[in-house]
Amino acid sequence: MRKENIHQILLIAGDYDVVQQVRQALPSGRFDVQCAFNHREAIYALNLDQFDALLVDSSMIDRYTGTHTVDALLKRAAYTPVVALATNGAPPVDIQNGVVSPLEQKTLYNRVLQALEQVSPENTMQLPAQHAPPGDDILSRRMDEINALFALSKSLTEVLDLNEVLNRVVEAARRLTNAEEGMILMPGEGDKPELYLRAKIGIDADTARNFRVRQEDTLAGEVFRSGQPTLIGSSGPQKVKTEYFVNSLLYVPILLQNKPIGVLGVNNRTREDMFDIHQQQLLLNLASFAAIGIENARIHQETQEHARELQTLVEASHIMNASLSMEETLHNICGQLISVLNVGYAELYHWDKENGQLHSQARQYRAIWPTGQAPLLDLSRQPILRAALDTDRFRWLTTDDPVVSSEKTHLEQVGARAMLVIPLRAEKQVMGAIRLFYTVPPAEPLQPEKVQRVRSVALEAVASLVNQAEMRDYGRSNDIFRLAGKINQLGGADWCDVSLPVKGGGALSTQARVGSVVWLAPPYSVVHQKDSPDLFEAIQPQKTIQITPDGKISPAVKMLMERTSGRTVLGVPLVQRGKVKGLVVLADMERGKTFGPREVSLARTIVGQAATALENATLVSDLEASVQELRDTQERLVQTARLSAMGELAAVVAHQINNPLTTIIIDTELMLLDELPGSKNFQALQAIHRAGKRAANVARRLLAIARPTDQNATPEMIDVVDTVKGILQLMQIHIERSNIRIMANLPDEALPPVVAVKGQLDDIWLNLLMNAHDALVGWEDARIGLEVYYVPERRSINVVVWDNGPGIPEHIREQIFSPFFTTKPVGEGTGLGLHICREVVENVGGTIDVESVPGHHTSFIVRLPVSTYVE
Repeated sequence: MRKENIHQILLIAGDYDVVQQVRQALPSGRFDVQCAFNHREAIYALNLDQFDALLVDSSMIDRYTGTHTVDALLKRAAYTPVVALATNGAPPVDIQNGVVSPLEQKTLYNRVLQALEQVSPENTMQLPAQHAPPGDDILSRRMDEINALFALSKSLTEVLDLNEVLNRVVEAARRLTNAEEGMILMPGEGDKPELYLRAKIGIDADTARNFRVRQEDTLAGEVFRSGQPTLIGSSGPQKVKTEYFVNSLLYVPILLQNKPIGVLGVNNRTREDMFDIHQQQLLLNLASFAAIGIENARIHQETQEHARELQTLVEASHIMNASLSMEETLHNICGQLISVLNVGYAELYHWDKENGQLHSQARQYRAIWPTGQAPLLDLSRQPILRAALDTDRFRWLTTDDPVVSSEKTHLEQVGARAMLVIPLRAEKQVMGAIRLFYTVPPAEPLQPEKVQRVRSVALEAVASLVNQAEMRDYGRSNDIFRLAGKINQLGGADWCDVSLPVKGGGALSTQARVGSVVWLAPPYSVVHQKDSPDLFEAIQPQKTIQITPDGKISPAVKMLMERTSGRTVLGVPLVQRGKVKGLVVLADMERGKTFGPREVSLARTIVGQAATALENATLVSDLEASVQELRDTQERLVQTARLSAMGELAAVVAHQINNPLTTIIIDTELMLLDELPGSKNFQALQAIHRAGKRAANVARRLLAIARPTDQNATPEMIDVVDTVKGILQLMQIHIERSNIRIMANLPDEALPPVVAVKGQLDDIWLNLLMNAHDALVGWEDARIGLEVYYVPERRSINVVVWDNGPGIPEHIREQIFSPFFTTKPVGEGTGLGLHICREVVENVGGTIDVESVPGHHTSFIVRLPVSTYVE
């Protein structure tokens, strides 16, 4: 039934984009556009119906005869105006009604109107018989319908794009049934039992936008579940979905191997025309062709996706193995995991079985949270953040700060050692805040002008986040990532997050987090096995762990989800040579569904490639470490040889000096016998005698130090105070010459002896005093303290050597007793002094400890057990 005052237009085009452009140019209130997607469909449509004008793609041909469709239509529809659409070149013949190129809406609309005006009433009355409806010629009409279905099936075999297949089927369904609306409903990817609108014609965009129906208690759902068609006509308005009624409908299942994969339906919403059994059979036949076309398109799509996945895996493998540097390899692995799997978070943990923990090796953020799903920062638990917002001044927080707060705890949990908080204001209004995180605190705090530059970029990021939320324009994500990356670069941070205020003013929501970090040394971000036993039980059998918001999870695994701030989390064990070496954790901030089987398989494949890349990088790193250790050993051997030579030289020099000193001391003693006490010569001789004995004592100490320790030497009863005094006498002038005061607190009474090899304890005091001296050179009000006291309850003698110098940094405190570890420049230290001290102390059954406050003092406490034979 033709609508009054509406022009019937037949569009012949194989490109669905052309169909959409034409429909946008010709408003539905004045034009009823029907489509034919190939040459044979066009011929069938002309046999079946009457049209006011034809629009044809000038490049379309009959695949079987090679005839241009434009030529065929000009001969067949002599009284119908034809407008050519030059989409892929010029038309093959001159057309009276012109050519439209390019497909601009205004040009196309005007050209169609011009073509319609050229048709006179006389011409429309003299249409050839082939344009008249078939009327009573039922057989002819059935043959035309069969030919149309055959042509459609042929066209569907030529199309491998799923959307185009669905749209062609819907177009054919409406044309075969002369319906107002056509649709294809198919189930979604989630677990919800709903059918979604996948293709439509005649349904307005607003209705189609949220068009979905339940599989239960709906006509379409019943067709899908039962696999049987539904035809409803004259029983009154039928409810398709909520507040959507039609006068008549016809729904048939799309079956693939007798299993429903969708529903093909047509509606008459305003017309009173009813559908019949014949039309139902036509749609069933059409649905059969549609099922084959859909399956072909699906297989083609899967093949393309598989090819893309293989290409992606090849590229990812190339990138992850591009460098043999451990730091670059870890960074590349996290980057590829985020890129390939389209997630917002990736972290790689190493499994330390001995200590029962997972510690982070690398982490990368590229996350934007949807409004209402972002993690909240409660200002009542964020004193640094709150203070920054209240004062409009940036604030620093480090793990060395004495404050105790949830912010400091958070720093330790994420493996950062410093955080910079910058408030964001515009015209005195709080716009939000950014937090910059550092695994290594900057050597110098950021200058105010650089902080201002960071703030400017952050305000731009905040504006982009607000616009994205208001317009739901998620294409802005790349812009936000770019701005956040610039913030990290300007601030020298590893990662940053951007937070916006929440209504009520009591919290901020973290809307974006961007950056990456690699840990090659502690402090790491750690997950302890005792806190998450079920997590460790899951990764040992190499199981993939998946966590969703609505899933049943244990508190320990929930902790992992909270650490990522993701809605869906996937954990993939990292396996090397059949053994679990770590865990890769991925998190998505937006999806409310699980990772699909293909995504999980893809994740496992990439993690497998990552394991190989890490193993290669580890081998190279170990080789480099071995080569470096060999070089260091060579240098130590050379240094040891030098020290040995210097010791021998010192012994020779001491011996050579000792002989004339002996003469000086003996001669002065003889001369003093001949002088009267109190005379000038007597005093001078006494001074010479004292100086000679002092020099002889120095030579004796040098000989004792330079003499190699006899491994078979018998331990003796040693007076600790005497050994301390001897080394102090040897070093005092050298130390005081550097403007360093010595504050000795030695007991006057005798202390119990310590059993040790003679000369070994001297090495301890000499090394400790030399280290203190070297640390204090150039230090204002430099002081070295030396104290000896007895602790009866522990039966030990404690010797404390302290200084008020710069102190020892905490991160190297555990290494100072390691052999050859030194912070001095090359050539100025051997790194053996403290190691020798610990070896000697442990040989006599004692202990040595260090206490240090950077910038204030350092104290070495030596505890030596007294002899058990002395009461």
